[in-house]
Amino acid sequence: MENLFNEIGILLPEYNFFKTLPGIEKIQYLLEIYDMEVRRKEAGPGIMPGINEFFDEIGQAVEFDRIEFGDNKDRVDIMIDHDHIVIESNSLKAVRNISFRFVNVGYLLSRDKNVEIMFRKNKISRYLRVYKILGRTSCLCYN
Repeated sequence: MENLFNEIGILLPEYNFFKTLPGIEKIQYLLEIYDMEVRRKEAGPGIMPGINEFFDEIGQAVEFDRIEFGDNKDRVDIMIDHDHIVIESNSLKAVRNISFRFVNVGYLLSRDKNVEIMFRKNKISRYLRVYKILGRTSCLCYN
């Protein structure tokens, strides 16, 4: 039987984490790594082609919408996280149109001028708007 300990590769971040553990947890961590290597050896290459296929499908599924505002072909940069939406462009009409599109799909937004001040230091284009995401609904009624 082969020695699986020779096949286990430990990278520097994992080793630094290992050094910070107390004595008994070092042994548990070593046993977990050994167990993962045994399972990987038993599974063979069976899981890797499926994972590679999954990530290839994700790469092909990415779609970008191109929206043109009249003759103006200014670019609109949008950054979204859990709390905020940042919209930046050289066209104020484009910024407004994109923010209305977010509202139309159900986002409840409020302009956050305090966070906008922080982003203004590094802005590239002429107009920058930061919206706080208050919530999301399935549909909105403008009444």
